[in-house]
Amino acid sequence: MQVFTFDLNEKGTSRLIVSVANVQGAMFFQKTPALIHVPGGGFMFCSESDTVALGGRLMGKGVGVICTYLYPVARDYRWPQVIIDLMRSIKILRDHADEWGLDPDKIIISGNSAGAFICMSTGNLWNRPDLMAAAGCTGEEGKPNAMVLGFGPMYCGQQTDDGIVYVPNGDLVGPQTPPAFFHHARLDTLVSVYQTIAMISNFEKQKRPFATYISSCGGHGETGSTARILGADGTVGPSIDDWFEPCWRFLQNQLKLQQLPQPMPPMFAARGEGAEGERPAMPPMMAPPPVVPEGSVPVTPADMPLGQADHIHMPFNAGFMDKDFTTYE
Repeated sequence: MQVFTFDLNEKGTSRLIVSVANVQGAMFFQKTPALIHVPGGGFMFCSESDTVALGGRLMGKGVGVICTYLYPVARDYRWPQVIIDLMRSIKILRDHADEWGLDPDKIIISGNSAGAFICMSTGNLWNRPDLMAAAGCTGEEGKPNAMVLGFGPMYCGQQTDDGIVYVPNGDLVGPQTPPAFFHHARLDTLVSVYQTIAMISNFEKQKRPFATYISSCGGHGETGSTARILGADGTVGPSIDDWFEPCWRFLQNQLKLQQLPQPMPPMFAARGEGAEGERPAMPPMMAPPPVVPEGSVPVTPADMPLGQADHIHMPFNAGFMDKDFTTYE
């Protein structure tokens, strides 16, 4: 396993962590798909450990390059810089395709919660001339080939250098948007399931390929977890095991993966110090406490009927309401 780290902007506020399991020269070697995962965290924090659940399973299917995009968070977060940096990440993979043994036409991006929003926006906007120029792209270098999107606020306020802009991802879906697999819990009280329902409605209107898993119970983030949670009402919540195999079949169909590209052990090596050739196991998921922006007014989901069927807009952060914003077009 080789691990590489790339800084994605001049401020050093975002990084791409690349783990390459492909072995050049092996008898069974052939180019494999690659994954870039974008963690959740409410735009306030993100952790490499968020990649483990999906990344480990895809590596077990023969996806030989697994990456984490650690984007700017809290006061450093800026739109559309996060999109530009993710496009740069995709371009980095294509630039190293031969070296790392990946198929440049089979790059998957995935994201949970805030990360799903960043992925969806990138899937919609990768061909915008201003974003392409900023990312150093002249063609399709920054284009994702497929997306896996979990419980994301798809219609969401975003912090720019000049204030808040509202990004209605559903309205931006078009022929340029790659195929997407969505997963969400119906009883999510932080990001309403209507966010996903509205997105798949727009995918269907635009005749873009999609597939969806919506659990009947469970809260925010549970469809992306490896452990099931027993609810207060006695229901057993969802987990990634409920939808991973249908998702893999969706990716096989959309990316034309008729056979496993390459046998791989079902494991995912983490970064870290250790003996030569060895990497320590990934530590348990531990999220740092969020940094609350100055002037924030805490609210509860009950106080914030955003993201529902009659009011789809989600705020940039659950800690405050977006009162003054323009709409991204």
